[in-house]
Amino acid sequence: MHEQLKEKISEAVKNVETKDIGLAFSGGVDSSLLAKVCRDVAKNVTLLTVGFSSQRDIKISSDVSKALDLDIIYEIISLEELEHGLKIVLSTIDFDRIVRLENSLCFYHVFNLAAKHGIHTVLSANGIDELFCGYHIYKNSFGDENAMINLMYNLVETAKKDKEEIDKISTLFSIEYVCPFLSASFVDFAMKIPIEFKIKSKDDEMKKHILRELALELGVPRSAALRPKKAFQYSSGMHKAIIELARKKGFTRKDARTAGFRSEMEAYIEGLKREIGLE
Repeated sequence: MHEQLKEKISEAVKNVETKDIGLAFSGGVDSSLLAKVCRDVAKNVTLLTVGFSSQRDIKISSDVSKALDLDIIYEIISLEELEHGLKIVLSTIDFDRIVRLENSLCFYHVFNLAAKHGIHTVLSANGIDELFCGYHIYKNSFGDENAMINLMYNLVETAKKDKEEIDKISTLFSIEYVCPFLSASFVDFAMKIPIEFKIKSKDDEMKKHILRELALELGVPRSAALRPKKAFQYSSGMHKAIIELARKKGFTRKDARTAGFRSEMEAYIEGLKREIGLE
């Protein structure tokens, strides 16, 4: 199964026609494995990392890039740049939930960084968590295979819809955004991998076992291959930075909840939408 998975990942990367590519990189197992395979199939890959109020991802990404012997470009985004990007993203995508907004905002800044350096194709490892039980929600359904498969299917469909929105952002920068792990052939293959290769129990905190094992086999550093998942918006400091912006603009949690919002972030975002004429 490991060899088949390796072949399918290599095939998905080889199907990207462009040789010179950028890769949205966090230093975790998903992006590190993708980076290693890109190098192994002779792509000229540059790693792209952005951070906000935290330099955690940048430090981790830089360390892993050295171990992989790959070039990396990184940037710390100021609060002013974050708000500017937030306004553009809000006016560009169909925004249905905070996670989509934060993910799209992440890629806005990744694409901006790529464009500054003349990179016209950007890959990401999106799709791996959906296909290899990387999310916490999979633990809740463990033991019911039909529920697990249905959940996997629904999360993959959500990821595809999110990509359609992120494509709108990439177009602003004349960048092609590619998710090899969301290609039809790879999704079809990964959906058929037995659940026990992905998650072991309801208490399994690591998850994505076959993927982590393959990463180690291919030479991805253990620090990356075995790194627990932490959503980008938290590891990069984006979530915290948006809350900081909200508070700087005078939004408080108490006032937000009084007005019917769950947080000051949601109240701030609604305020931005009115400011740019979306409501």
